[in-house]
Amino acid sequence: MRLGVALLAVGLLTGAAYAQNQPKAAGSSSAQQTSRLTDIDRAIEEFKLRSRVLGLRADSPLSARRKPVNGGRLHGRLFENFRNDLLDATPHELRQRGSDKNLLRRNQFGFNIAGPLVFPKLYNGGRSTFFSVSYEGVRERISRSYLRTVPIGPERAGDFSHTVDSAGQPLPIYDPASTRPNPAFDASQPVGTDNLQYLRDPFPGNVIPRSRLDPVALKALDFYPQANTAVGPFFRNNYFSVNPETNTANGMIVKVDHTINDKSRLEFGTSFSNGLVGPARVFNTIADANPSDRKFTSRRGSITHSYTASARTVHTIEVEASSSVSDSQGETFPAYRFSDGYTAMGRPNPNVRSARHTFEGGNAIATRAANHSLRLATRIVHQQLNTLASAFPAGMFQFDAGITSLPGIVNTGHSFASYLLGVAGRAEASQVLSPSYFRKNRYNLTANDTWEIRKGLTLTVGLNFEVTTPRTEKYDRQSNVDFSVMNPANAKPGAVVFANRDGQGRAFGPVQLRPEPSIGIAWSPAGQNKTVARVSYSRTYEAMSLNGQNNTQGFNAYPTFISPNAQLSPAVVLREGLPVSTTLPDLRPDVANGIYAELLDTSTRMPRYQSVNASLETSIAKSLLLTTGYYHADGRNLFVGNGAANPNAVPLSALEYRDQLNNESFRASLRPYPQYTGFDLNGLYPLGRYQRDAGYARLEKRTSAGLGLSAYYEFAKQMDDYSGPYGTQDFYHRENEWAMTANSNPHRFTLSYVYELPLGSTFLAFSDWRKYVVEGWSLSGMTTLNGGDPLALRPQFNNTGG
Repeated sequence: MRLGVALLAVGLLTGAAYAQNQPKAAGSSSAQQTSRLTDIDRAIEEFKLRSRVLGLRADSPLSARRKPVNGGRLHGRLFENFRNDLLDATPHELRQRGSDKNLLRRNQFGFNIAGPLVFPKLYNGGRSTFFSVSYEGVRERISRSYLRTVPIGPERAGDFSHTVDSAGQPLPIYDPASTRPNPAFDASQPVGTDNLQYLRDPFPGNVIPRSRLDPVALKALDFYPQANTAVGPFFRNNYFSVNPETNTANGMIVKVDHTINDKSRLEFGTSFSNGLVGPARVFNTIADANPSDRKFTSRRGSITHSYTASARTVHTIEVEASSSVSDSQGETFPAYRFSDGYTAMGRPNPNVRSARHTFEGGNAIATRAANHSLRLATRIVHQQLNTLASAFPAGMFQFDAGITSLPGIVNTGHSFASYLLGVAGRAEASQVLSPSYFRKNRYNLTANDTWEIRKGLTLTVGLNFEVTTPRTEKYDRQSNVDFSVMNPANAKPGAVVFANRDGQGRAFGPVQLRPEPSIGIAWSPAGQNKTVARVSYSRTYEAMSLNGQNNTQGFNAYPTFISPNAQLSPAVVLREGLPVSTTLPDLRPDVANGIYAELLDTSTRMPRYQSVNASLETSIAKSLLLTTGYYHADGRNLFVGNGAANPNAVPLSALEYRDQLNNESFRASLRPYPQYTGFDLNGLYPLGRYQRDAGYARLEKRTSAGLGLSAYYEFAKQMDDYSGPYGTQDFYHRENEWAMTANSNPHRFTLSYVYELPLGSTFLAFSDWRKYVVEGWSLSGMTTLNGGDPLALRPQFNNTGG
């Protein structure tokens, strides 16, 4: 099969080369024309001769046509790749903790078999039908290590006499039950240690009495690990764990190629995979916060018909269907979050099931006319996402230092002390009763032209038109906030609307049409191939993806409880539970008032990316290739989430109100949409911007004398307005957020090499079975050096945003 396909490709390329080398100018030398055609004719005759002998032509001898390629034999291979900790050094972080063992067991194995399709006494594919079957399996267990911070022993019992702040100073814990106004407070002066607005007594000896500890909090501590190391400083980084991550996968690919006649060919393809991903645990109890184990399956099938109208024109039609199912099943436990850096308890989304189905069809025509290689293609894609996900079915509780602090004074109070008292500053729960069945379509029309202007100069131009439809839900169970609708609670803009109700359409947002152009030039000076200069430009857009069970408020409920003042009173008390009693569906326009409302952008904005690349590639020696270049990329309206965008933030100028911002009612009065605490953007708000500029050089040595290597160096600068590690500070003046991208390394150098050992050729040259043992060995390696990450600054106090 491979030989037949290869010969067919040679024939197409030969015909294309023949068309390409036809004389174009009237003044061309007839001698040159004759010489050129003679060379081409020789190649064509050679191809005819070889294909005739192989039985691939109508004029082939009958015996040759009946004789299958490779004698009708099947061929294939078996393989096994493995990694094992016996072959590896123990990582430094394990040796630091006194371990001399690192678990690593990875086996990747499979087989491939291919040949003519034959069913004895039923069908003999002979020279027309061939198949290929490939299987691969993975079995892996690999150690993952974690260094985290957990409460020290005394803290677990309420004793904070050893607890210090980040400077190593004693950290006082205050009793929220003793809170009272300060009669001597001067409202004309800022809050400070000498002008307290509220008085609050510290716990005697910085120890919370046992009788005050919340029984629910104490019960959860049975599932929370004890400190087991002392990396520090100040009792931090005191818990180290090493647990295995497991990955199991089985996959198979089946292909069948059938030649109908000299011009038509069918290809059938199918594939499947099944597997299990088991993330490592930080601690081995029901309270672990790492993701649940996930089972997955995928299925794919396709049919492709290729019609070769001539040596210059090929027409292809393809249809494909694919499906992937992901099922996470984990133990449900309340999620506890601590603002002081202690490791969390309870995983989000413990049980999630989603199924993605994609159906697509394409039609493409590729042809060559004169010096132009043209391609026109269309594609239709229908996507489905069926999902059921509940983020916090047992509730989520956020604990902060404010409720156990001296109000208005930093470096007082502790989030774990607040937890022991059972006073949460924020809480939420998830009531997801019904799955969502989302649908979306995409249509593409693409045209490309590669024009060989003259020898050594090629121009490539492309244009893609993409039309995307907004998301719909099969049963219209989706909602959004519409700012053109007045909220009945306060007559201000912003109310929840529901699909296909009260004059709303089935989808939120417009149909999007965007042209995506690209252009590239390749030039070899003086027509020689040793040096090639390339310049290219492209622009693309990104459509909103089907992702998660977002914007279903009203059909599902996400009750949120927020403290009226984070330093004075809690949102909920653990021992009292969450007062959740929502009746669904709840299709009131004010259903999301007082909580985080799910917001889907309905404007015409789409993420837009564009790039420019210029490079010079030259051969500086027989086997050395040097490439230097410059790369520019930028993007606008990129999808960002809650940490980078907040249409309902308090303006940064409101920081002048200082401690008044702790009052939730006062904060609400400063928001554009005071009926909402905030908006949940689900990572799909088109507002981000970035830019990257880079210069690079690559030196490659093509393999010769058994040695091949590649060295690459890049100097880059990347800027954006959304990646700050501590979140956006000024939501309304994004130009103030423009800074170096977090985790962006300005320098990067990579060196890789492969050396084929001369065993079996120069040394130990055996002709018997021993050659299979000594041949084929090589040494390879890779070294990477990166520059450091940019430093990031953050304010000690900014509660305008989240």
